[in-house]
Amino acid sequence: MTASTDVVVRAELLDCVQANLALLADRRHGPGRHLALGARLRFAPVPGPDGLPTVEPTLDDHLRDARHLLGLAVVDRWHATTSADLPRDPVYVVADAFHLPWVPYRGHRHMDHSFLVEAGPGGFTVHDAYHNDTQWGPARPGRWELTAAELSAAVPDGARVFRFEPVDRPAEVRPRQDHAQPDVVDAYARAYREHPDRVAALDRLTLETWLLARSRRLHAACHDEPGAFEEHVRQWEALAEQTYLAYRRVARGRPEPPGVLPRLADLLAADRVVFDGLRREIAAVVARVLNVDPAEVLGGEPFPSFPSFSSFRVVDIVERLESALGVEFDADDLVPENLHRLDDLCRLVSRSSGGPE
Repeated sequence: MTASTDVVVRAELLDCVQANLALLADRRHGPGRHLALGARLRFAPVPGPDGLPTVEPTLDDHLRDARHLLGLAVVDRWHATTSADLPRDPVYVVADAFHLPWVPYRGHRHMDHSFLVEAGPGGFTVHDAYHNDTQWGPARPGRWELTAAELSAAVPDGARVFRFEPVDRPAEVRPRQDHAQPDVVDAYARAYREHPDRVAALDRLTLETWLLARSRRLHAACHDEPGAFEEHVRQWEALAEQTYLAYRRVARGRPEPPGVLPRLADLLAADRVVFDGLRREIAAVVARVLNVDPAEVLGGEPFPSFPSFSSFRVVDIVERLESALGVEFDADDLVPENLHRLDDLCRLVSRSSGGPE
């Protein structure tokens, strides 16, 4: 088996099922089409493993997105048990990552993983655009040459195979959000907080926060000014890191660090503020008080970095926001760590507007 790099999509934004739908979409419709996968921001948890809710999309969810967002329709599907069941023309395959020799999950974790496969010089060429860092090593986009025997060995439990054809698609897919409702967030957080097996709960929550963070970065990439959401996305990625750390500590028999679930609820509430345009309104208020360009505030610069900043200006910002937005901040929230950065202010506004606690 040999490998070579063949990167054509923003693989760092995508999960392991999306990544190769993205590769196929750009082949069929041109560079950048795959970013439409982030057009719709969702938070719609459903029952998942171990009695825990999950936001992980099903394969059918991904196939619907391929049709409506990427302009790719499934025209044939079947179950393959060996390489003899695969055609020579390109097809999309979903199999168990536990057996795939080019991914770090091999021998470690059972999970759906996608790739494209077509005829190659020695048998078959596998294309896999997935990009992630795992506890077993990095997964990176690439192209691998496999013999028929090697490919058969990679799918010992069989694989789902799909043939797609391009279909008419909207000329432009605009970003939209289906935001988290407070009662749904409360139920989601409570399920993870009260689950008796803390190792299982935090292991699953590590995947959940990774999916939530990656989907928010993908959604930001669909906007005209993705950089405006950079700080908020970084906060999501920091939460995913914090959750993984909590999981590893509990797995080693150490006390569970606090703060993961409250931070998750805050970030879900802040999604509404950040992505719906309220963030720009808050930035405009801050910019007027500090006499700076709103773009500088939107870029995530800490307010103390501006020469005009002072504790008096913080008071002005708070009072103007309460007046302009019709909210009243809780006195306990009026601490410096909530008032010196735009996205911290966004979370504060969200809580004060009735977001999840």
